[in-house]
Amino acid sequence: MYDVAIVGAGPAGATLARLLSRRCRVLLLHRQRKKCCGGILSPESQKMLAKFDLALPREVLVNPQPFAVAVWDLQSQLVRHYARQYVNIDREIFDHWLVSLIPSDVDVRMGTVYRYSQYSDKNSLEIFFTENNEIRSEQVRFLVGADGSFSTVRREFFANRPNPKRYTALQEWFELQTVLPENSTQTGIDFQNDYVGIFDSEITDFYAWMIPKNEQIILGGTIPFGNKTREIFERFKAKLRNAGLRFDFPVHREAGFLFRPLNPFSVCLGSDRVFLIGEAAGLISPSSAEGISSALTSAYHLAQTFDSQKFNLAAYRKNLRLLRWQLLLKMVKIPVMFYPWFRKQIMLSGLTALDHSL
Repeated sequence: MYDVAIVGAGPAGATLARLLSRRCRVLLLHRQRKKCCGGILSPESQKMLAKFDLALPREVLVNPQPFAVAVWDLQSQLVRHYARQYVNIDREIFDHWLVSLIPSDVDVRMGTVYRYSQYSDKNSLEIFFTENNEIRSEQVRFLVGADGSFSTVRREFFANRPNPKRYTALQEWFELQTVLPENSTQTGIDFQNDYVGIFDSEITDFYAWMIPKNEQIILGGTIPFGNKTREIFERFKAKLRNAGLRFDFPVHREAGFLFRPLNPFSVCLGSDRVFLIGEAAGLISPSSAEGISSALTSAYHLAQTFDSQKFNLAAYRKNLRLLRWQLLLKMVKIPVMFYPWFRKQIMLSGLTALDHSL
């Protein structure tokens, strides 16, 4: 019997497996698929990696390394630059690196698909998953859902809890030279070096982004689930063409689900035998959709509660109190950031903006 089964080997699951490895018998299940993600490490993520005494390997880093974000309001045509020390990474290599740090005593099953679980008795569960096209099962004492947005574990065990608002995230990759406008000063944005956050309430009540990666650039956006996603995204690209950008020939496309917590009740940490970490718990920034820092933080704090061969749910909730308050403050700020009139006034004021903004 395994002490803990973790579903998902993204930053949350891989970190938890590594931290628990020498204290209990761990099974890690992961369905391998590429994450639809801009690949930017926030300062909070960097602090957590430093807490783990981890240094990013060179192959994880990509150019350029932005130290500011350009906020572009398409409706008002305002641009402001704000200082922010991000690290630009290759997200796929980053995830593989975190998995490579997991000690060999963890049973890592890549390419598996978690199906469902049932209680064997009050002290254990039997989990079922597909491996090599066969249904297999294992006995475990605890189950941890680290399977991201639209978590199977969350839907199975916590269907009565309110979910964060659901979005479809889309990304397209382009060769940089095919996109750049002839006159890059038209908007005041350096598209070869700036990380750009784009706001337009006609497209989405969230935001979109452009991120240069070596000789390529990502164009991505989040659109409320159920809308005509592709049609809206193409309309968004048409607006960018008016600024001289040519998003015509994508190298490849990515898509996935994203949950955005808009009230504190949509955050769910688990029960006595089933726990949630990272995006599965709803721990993702409602203002930027940044989730790596919350993934690392929640994995660390859940691991800290493991003692006497069990997790302590009350201690986990207490440990995450600061993170949950930070998310709540971001929820409160949403009307200012995402309502066009308020956003325009803030940008016009120039508060905290860098001097070279328009």
